[in-house]
Amino acid sequence: MTPWPEPFPADPVLIAAGVAGFAALGSFLGAAQARLGAALDDEPTYAAHSFWRGRSICPACGEPLAARDLAPILSWLALGRRCRRCAAPIPPDYAAVEAGSVLAFLAALWAGGPWPSVFLTALLGSMLAALVAVDLRRQLLPDPLVLPLLPLGLLDAWLSGGDLVASAAGAAFGGGLLWLVRAVYRRARGIDGLGLGDVKLMAAGGAWVGPAGVGPVLLVAALATLLGGRDRRARRAARGSGDTHPVRTGPRLRDLRGRSVRLVRVAGVGAHARHAAAAKRPPGRKRSR
Repeated sequence: MTPWPEPFPADPVLIAAGVAGFAALGSFLGAAQARLGAALDDEPTYAAHSFWRGRSICPACGEPLAARDLAPILSWLALGRRCRRCAAPIPPDYAAVEAGSVLAFLAALWAGGPWPSVFLTALLGSMLAALVAVDLRRQLLPDPLVLPLLPLGLLDAWLSGGDLVASAAGAAFGGGLLWLVRAVYRRARGIDGLGLGDVKLMAAGGAWVGPAGVGPVLLVAALATLLGGRDRRARRAARGSGDTHPVRTGPRLRDLRGRSVRLVRVAGVGAHARHAAAAKRPPGRKRSR
């Protein structure tokens, strides 16, 4: 299959429609990550809701939200970040995921490429924003938000004229490497130092960046984890907690602060590389399947 030739049209109306669409997607993903996290933690807040079905409710009082309270980002700001009925604070997770989804679309649009790849890369960023939100709050990576990223990475490689075999190899290498780290740590320490959610997420990331991109993603993630742990120790010492024990990097790898940004950046580089390679490939040469 030849790469999709048409870039995303530079039409202000279409761009505005894309912004509105990804804001709505962010609203859905913000609610989904809250519901999935609550369900995995056995909280009754969203007991009557699935992650994709059911009216939006206030997590504090449980009252359904009116349509006027559902405008992405704007409603949260207009309400003063509080529920209209009970005046309880509305967690910023929802607005953060909505804003992250819009920014992911604009970043993918700026990076360029065939329009299917722009949408898929923006979808990657939107789902990663939701994963960051739920992981920061609950240290969980729900499967319904993680698992779709792998086939989306393969689909992006296929539509953009990249190497589908390399994309699949990246998924196997990324997931296999973290699974091996998890197994070795558990055997050495007798506890899990890395969650299976991280293994699945790295497998999905490998599908987007290929085998060559797995190492840089893990390196930057590990360095950010160490720096984040050192910063937390400094804050605890300033509060007089006396906690000066070394940071264990295994468990801290579940802290995903900034991982969405890193993965989107590397994925963008990978997509650019695939587009460039496809453009230079002679017409008679077929892409690997």
